[in-house]
Amino acid sequence: MQRLYLDTKKLDASCRASYGLTEEIMMENAAMALETAIRHPYPLSGDRRQPQKILILCGGGNNGADGYTLSRKLRFDYDVSIIQFMAPTSALCKIQAERAEKCGVRFVKREDLSFYDLRFADIIVDCVFGSGFHGEFDEKTRAALGDMNLCECYKIACDVPSGLREDGTIADGAFVADLTVTMGALKTCLYSDCAKDIVGTVRCAELGVNRRLYENSNNSNLVKGMLLEESDLLLPHRTVCNVNKGSFGHVVIASGEKQGAAAIAGSAAIRFGAGLVTLVHKHSSKKGLDIFPELMVSSQIPEKANAIAFGMGLGFEESSSQEYFDYILAHANIKCVIDADACYAPGLKSFLEKKEKGVVLTPHPKEFQAILKNCDLGDYSIEECVLNRIELVEKFCRKFPKKTIILKGANSIIAHFDGNKYKMFVNPFGRPCLAKAGSGDVLSGMVAALLAQHRKTIDAAITASLAHSLASAKIKCDFSMTPYDLMQALAEL
Repeated sequence: MQRLYLDTKKLDASCRASYGLTEEIMMENAAMALETAIRHPYPLSGDRRQPQKILILCGGGNNGADGYTLSRKLRFDYDVSIIQFMAPTSALCKIQAERAEKCGVRFVKREDLSFYDLRFADIIVDCVFGSGFHGEFDEKTRAALGDMNLCECYKIACDVPSGLREDGTIADGAFVADLTVTMGALKTCLYSDCAKDIVGTVRCAELGVNRRLYENSNNSNLVKGMLLEESDLLLPHRTVCNVNKGSFGHVVIASGEKQGAAAIAGSAAIRFGAGLVTLVHKHSSKKGLDIFPELMVSSQIPEKANAIAFGMGLGFEESSSQEYFDYILAHANIKCVIDADACYAPGLKSFLEKKEKGVVLTPHPKEFQAILKNCDLGDYSIEECVLNRIELVEKFCRKFPKKTIILKGANSIIAHFDGNKYKMFVNPFGRPCLAKAGSGDVLSGMVAALLAQHRKTIDAAITASLAHSLASAKIKCDFSMTPYDLMQALAEL
C-alpha cells in the first residue's frame, strides 16, 4: 500500500526544515524525474538518431519553473521549445526562466504557437498549473490545451495534469496525459473517478531524499488514505489438508424478482472459495434455479449459514429486505453483504444501527445516494456522490462504526471506521469492461465467500475488490466480457 495525501505543501515545507533542503534543490530533483521519464522511452543512440521535438508548456508559478529547469537539462540532446502560457511570476520561475534562456532554449509565446508546430511534436510536457489549480480556464488557455490534447504524441504532466483540482474534479479542457510524474508523494486527486481518464500512468518522484523520509518529515496526521497495490491481494488459498466443505463456510444468496443476479453471485461465491452456497428463494417457484448444479436451492435459510448476501435482483418491496434484516439481527454470528435493491430498503438505517458488526455494503453511486438518503445523511445528487465520494464515504462510516463499505467506481473506495480510527483505501485497478450488468453481483458473491471463510470485513472487502479488478484485466476484449468470463479469470490470479 502507498500513502495518499490531500495536499503535499506541508510535506514540502517540513522536508526542507527537517533535512536542510532548499526549494531550489527540490525543484532540480523534480526536473530530473521528468528528464528520466523522457530519456527512458526516448533514449539517445549517438549520431544514428535525430533529436526528438519536445514542447514544454510553462505557467508562471513553480510548476512552470519545473518546466524551465527541465528545458536546460534537455538542451542540445533534444529539440526543445518552451511554450509560455504566461510570463514568470514566482521568484524561482523567473530565475529558472533566465537560466533556460541563457542556455539557448527557444521560447514561444502561447499566442504565437501555430497548430502546424504541434503536429510535429514527439513529446509534450505540461508544466502550466500544479496541484494548486482551482476555478476554470480562460478561453485562450482552454483552447490551447485542447490543441495539445489533439496531438498524437506522448504527453507527460508535471505533478498533476493542468485542470485537475485538489478535490479530484476537472476543469473543461484539462490536459490529458499518458504519464503523470507527481512530486514527493501521491495525491488523492489523482485517483478520483474523474481523473482516471486524464492522468495516465502515475509515477511518484523523489525530491532530494528518499520518499519515506519525505513522507515521515511531518508528524501531523496528513495521510488521507491508502492506495492499494497488487501485492495487497491475499487470495483464499487452501493450505490445510485435513478439512471438509464446512471448513470454508456456507454462503446464502437471497434470490428474488431477478433470479439471474442471485445465481451469478452464488456462482462467484463458490468460485471464490466458499464451501457451500445456497440460493434462497422464498416467495415464488424456484424453477430456473436448478440449472446451476454447483449451487443448492432452498426456500429457507440453512441453519449453519455463515454469511448472507442480499439485494441483488431481490426487488423493492419493503418485506423482501426486511425479512433478511430481521433474520440477521436474530442470528448475531451471521455476517452479511448488502447490495443493489437492499440499499433502497426503508429498514436499512435501523438495521445498521442495531447490527454491531459483520456488515459490508457494496453500492454503486446511485445506490450510495439511496443509502445516504435512507440513513438521514443527506439528499445528494448522483453527481455529488461521485465528486464528493471521499468525504461522503467517511461521513457514512463515522455514522455507522464497524460497517465496511465498497463504493464502486473507476477507482473504487473501501472504507471502515472501527470507532477509533478511520481507514480509507483506493483500488486503482478498475477497468471499463466491468461496467456491465452482473459485474457487481460477482463482487457481492466474492465478498460473501470471504466472510464465510472468516475474513474480517475490511480484509474481505479489500481482497474481493482487488481480485475482481485484477481478474478483469485478464479479459482481452473490453466490451465482450460476461460475469462468467470474469469468474473464470479469477482462477488465473
